[in-house]
Parts: sequence; structure tokens; C-alpha cells
Amino acid sequence: MIQIVVRRKLRIFILAVLVLACSSCDLATKWLAKSFLHHAAPIQIIKNYIELRYTENTAIAFSMLQSIDDGLRLWIIYSLSSVAMGFLIYLIWKFRKGTFLPLIALMLILSGAIGNISERIMRGYVIDFIHLHYFDKFSWPVFNVADILITIGAVLLGLFMLKYNDETSESEIFEEEQI
Repeated sequence: MIQIVVRRKLRIFILAVLVLACSSCDLATKWLAKSFLHHAAPIQIIKNYIELRYTENTAIAFSMLQSIDDGLRLWIIYSLSSVAMGFLIYLIWKFRKGTFLPLIALMLILSGAIGNISERIMRGYVIDFIHLHYFDKFSWPVFNVADILITIGAVLLGLFMLKYNDETSESEIFEEEQI
């Protein structure tokens, strides 16, 4: 019994450190971007492919909702963020005793969400600074570390879902893992 309690506490500790480290990394890189890239020319990391370029995103991913009035846009963004965070917390609770991979994936998504939501609350916008492009022919929207965390978490969650397809019973996925 004591061994199970220790394992649970270790598991919680590892996941909490992951969230703290990842969200701190995101916020630190945004602070660095604001300090060194704001009002500066873009910095070429790999010429014609990757650059650091400061932008302030008042919308959501890929600048969606940009054309909507500021007041309504903020209401929509905060409402969607609240629903998404609630659902994320529900999923974390559901997987809390089960397989570790979906928990890691969900914690990465949570870390990115914490970084972007706290930026939006503190500044009213999210700082983006990583720009991928191919010469002048292709340009991916500018993004940040939180977006990378959310994407990696979503991919891991997708891989987990592929591994545990319809043939796997729900009890097998959510039963306590012995780590």
C-alpha cells in the first residue's frame, strides 16, 4: 500500500515538474522575444527558412477571429479557453490512474495553454516569434513555444489513441498502471 502511494506521489511530482518547466520555458522565451526582438529586424536562423520575428497575436491560432470586433473577440477567446481548460482538466482527471503517455501528452497541452492564457491575461495578446518559411513562396504563421507544446501533446495523444483503438476496452486504458 505504501509503495502505491509513493508511486502516485512520484507520478504527480513528475507531471507537476513537467508542467512547471514547460510553461516557464514558454513564458521565458516570450519575455526574451519581447526584450530582444521587439522593434528589431527579424533574425535569420537558417536563411530563407527559419527566422525569429516578433509579433503580437490578439486573435487565436493562425490569426483566426482577427476580423471580429475586439470586445467580442476577447469574450469568444476567453469563453473557448475556459471550456477547453475545463475539458483538459476532465481528461487529466480521467487518465490520472491510467497509462502514463496520455497524461504526459495532456500535461504538454496544459503547459502550452497556461503559457498562452497567462500571456493573454497579462498583456492582452500572445507573443509569437518563430517564423518558418520557404523563401517568399511559403510562409507558416508565426508561432511560439506554447504552440509547439500543444502540437507535440496533441500528436502524442493521437498516437496513443491509434495504439488503443476500438479493440481495447476502456477499463484497460484507465486502470492503474504499475510504474
